[in-house]
Formats: sequence, C-alpha cells, structure tokens
Amino acid sequence: MELKILSPQEGGFVKEIRWNNEELKAEIAERMQEYKSLAFTEETIKEAKADRAKLNKLRTAFEDERKRIKKLCMAPYDEFEKQVKELIALIDEPIRLIDGQIKEVEEQRKIEKKGKVLEFYEGVIGPLKGVLPFEKVFRPEYLNATKSMKSITEEIQSLINRVNSDLDTIEGFGSKYELQIKDAYLKTLDLSTAMQEKARLEEVERRLAERKQEEQRRAEEKAAREAAEALSKSQTEQEGDTQSAHPEVQVEKPEGEKKTAQQPEKQEAQMFQMDFRVWGTKDQIMGLRQYLIENKIKFGKVE
Repeated sequence: MELKILSPQEGGFVKEIRWNNEELKAEIAERMQEYKSLAFTEETIKEAKADRAKLNKLRTAFEDERKRIKKLCMAPYDEFEKQVKELIALIDEPIRLIDGQIKEVEEQRKIEKKGKVLEFYEGVIGPLKGVLPFEKVFRPEYLNATKSMKSITEEIQSLINRVNSDLDTIEGFGSKYELQIKDAYLKTLDLSTAMQEKARLEEVERRLAERKQEEQRRAEEKAAREAAEALSKSQTEQEGDTQSAHPEVQVEKPEGEKKTAQQPEKQEAQMFQMDFRVWGTKDQIMGLRQYLIENKIKFGKVE
C-alpha cells in the first residue's frame, strides 16, 4: 500500500498568486499620505466621517477578495484532508482492537507477577507481618517488565532486615514510650523519625515533671504560710487568755518595809530575734508550735 498523489504534482501546486500588488500599494500609500496632513475641525467633522466610511469600504473589499482566493486554494486540500481522515478511521479500528488485547495480556502478566511477589513476601516476612503488611512493602514499579524478580526479592529482603534491626534498636532504648516510638517509626520506616519522637516525648515528660514540682513547691509554701498564720493567731489568743486568767494584783507594802534596804531587782535575760521560714507536715508544724509554747519562746507572724 502506497499513497500516490496523482494531481497536482509538485510542479502543479500554486506557488504564487499574481495580482497588481505593487500598483495598488503605491497608489494607496500616496492617497494615505494626504490623510496624515489633514486636521479635521468641528466644521469638517462630517467630511471626516465620510472619508472614514470610504476607507473602511476599501479595506473590506480587499479582505473579501483575500478570503475568496483562500477558499479557492483550500478547496482541493479540504477535500483531500477529508478523504485521508476516512482512511485513517479504517486503520484506527484494528489498532484499538489490538491495543485492547495487548492491555489484557499486560494486565494478566502484572497479576501473575504480583502473585509471585506476594508469595515471596509471605515466605520471608515472619513475625513482622502484623506491622509491615504487604501493601507497605509492595511498590507499583515492581510490575514493570524491566524490573526483574531478582532485584525485587533483594529489595524486599533488605527492607525486612532493616526494619528488624531498627525495631531491635528501639527496644534497646528501654523507654516507657516504646509503643509510641514504634508507631512513629512504622509510619515512615525511618529510624531518625522515631528518634525525634522519642526526644519529643521525653521533653514533654520533663516539662510536666518541672511543672509538677513547681506546683508542689507553691503548695508547700502556701501550707507553711497558713501554718505560720495559725501559729501566730493561736499565740495571740493564748497570751490574751493568760492575761485574763491572771490579772495583775498590786499589794501595798507595810510602812516598815518601805524603809528597809531596797532589794536588788531580778535581771532579765537578753532577748534575740530571728526570722526564718520552715517547711513540714501539719503534725510537724503543730509540734514545733507546741515546743515554742512549752519553752516560752515568743513567736508570731512575720509582717
């Protein structure tokens, strides 16, 4: 089958459309030069519109003739194009049929190859099957005809060995967050991602511990302040009760005794003051209070 163009031959195609191009170009250029020097005013605007209409009419005449000639030139080509497309349509039909059969054969080959990959996976995956399913191991490029089973099995075996090693490394950390770290690892199969998750969880734990210690410290300070206030209040109440129970009694000495030698006054012990803060349980704070009372040590709230 050979496509043969009978008519026109190479020399028969229209190579040039001859017309009075140069003559018209010179005449029109000269006429257009006149318009460049014109200056229309309000009084001559009517003439300007008339000239514009003439120029538009001339332009339309040229455009119409161009389209007519193009149609004449294209007519044989348009018919030729239509005939060729009819032939192409006849050829396309068996091409589609062949393509369909080729795709069926290729699809069957891919199904069989995927089955072989699955069979190898089942034979080597072992206890990792629960955390490393086939869908995560399989890659679409394994079904390419250029991808050999040898290279596929080597890649899968290498992946399984790496995952086993990485999981052993994670277990070796002995971290309380082992499950969370493994979960982060199995999402990406990247050990560095698991290490980042481990560091993140430990940092969260450290911050929580610091916050708990701070809250405990504040609670202890509050308890100490409340205990000190209770001690001060109790001491004040006790001193008031003592003064009420033992009112001061003044006894007037006999006249004779007033004239005896003056008895030396009892010298009081020197008093010291110390401010400090204590921490302890409720029982310890109350024991300290009792000790101060029994030893007659004055105490009170620090302002």
